[in-house]
Amino acid sequence: MGILKANNIDTLKMEFPRVQQASENTQAYLEELVESEGLNLPLQHLFIRAYKAEKKLEVWGGNEEELRFLKTYPIIRIPGKLGPKIKQGDRQVPEGWYKIDSINPKSSFHLSLRLNYPNKADSIRSRKEKDPGGDIFIHGGAYSVGCMPIQDEPMEEVFWLIVQSLFEFPENDVRILVLPFDLSDESKTFLYSQQHSEEVDFWMELKIVNDYFEKNKRVPTVFIDDEGSYRIRN
Repeated sequence: MGILKANNIDTLKMEFPRVQQASENTQAYLEELVESEGLNLPLQHLFIRAYKAEKKLEVWGGNEEELRFLKTYPIIRIPGKLGPKIKQGDRQVPEGWYKIDSINPKSSFHLSLRLNYPNKADSIRSRKEKDPGGDIFIHGGAYSVGCMPIQDEPMEEVFWLIVQSLFEFPENDVRILVLPFDLSDESKTFLYSQQHSEEVDFWMELKIVNDYFEKNKRVPTVFIDDEGSYRIRN
């Protein structure tokens, strides 16, 4: 289902019982969560940062461009290994810069949010393989062969927070930065770079994006050049 196929958020809740359930189960808690940061629902800006090695997903949000940390959710399972996804069936979780391009309120995994994988960088990187795969989600449940499961109750929180924002501010994308590990941790960067030397240049591209967010607490404007590399537009 596309992000805004329903006419309004009330129609979405009426047509999909799991969305109504997510609303009832999480609205009061989410209001309290964002108000503790001096914010109000719906949030105009949202950003998700996921770490594969640490198996965690951070949610940031704000009513202005400067974002505040809201909550960390454990990712129950990360299949595959460190490094980007390059082909169908490799069981890899992608690494890179994405956005939510659709929601599924009747997912086989309770509720789900789909990433726009493969993006231009993934397609260029996967040219030799011809089929980079697709259908990468953040979803409920605990099982995955290439997605990021966070169980059902946490998924209701993330889903309902994001859906409110998407309906109220449809002009704003919800961006997702999927990192191999915490690239701000120098000891981890040294260790994993030794173990995965072929990924170092790619990971340094992601580090530049991550460093920008760390410094500014704003979502950077990222583009992908003709070589498939991530760049920040100043």
